[in-house]
Amino acid sequence: MLPSWKADIIALTEGPEARAAKIDASFFPPVPSDRLEDWERGHGTDIPEEIRSYLAQSDGLEAARGLIWPVLPLARWEFLDDDCACSHPWLRFGESATHFYLLSLGHSPSIYRYECFGSDEEFFAPSFRAYLAKVFRGEA
Repeated sequence: MLPSWKADIIALTEGPEARAAKIDASFFPPVPSDRLEDWERGHGTDIPEEIRSYLAQSDGLEAARGLIWPVLPLARWEFLDDDCACSHPWLRFGESATHFYLLSLGHSPSIYRYECFGSDEEFFAPSFRAYLAKVFRGEA
């Protein structure tokens, strides 16, 4: 059974930091499984199960009245694969006014971020669920 991402995220919006910063959440229709499979086949990679299960419930996540997109709609994701720059590919799947968020497709599905006008990524969260918790605590 898939986790209820919407219920979990709504609970995160009710936390003290989210309420103080007015970090709300907007959801969208789910991504059909055949579209997910087409995307994976077209990019030659699998989307890690945790975020894939999220996409099965909502194609994107808008927060803070559009100031943060913790999860961009799948059509806006970027598959980044540059053997010279990194030994594994990345998915650029989220953004805020100051940062882009990357999902590592290497040994673990960790989340990294880099400044919009910067050049180096930094570790941000060990998992998609931990990433969302940080977003709704106002750390994104």
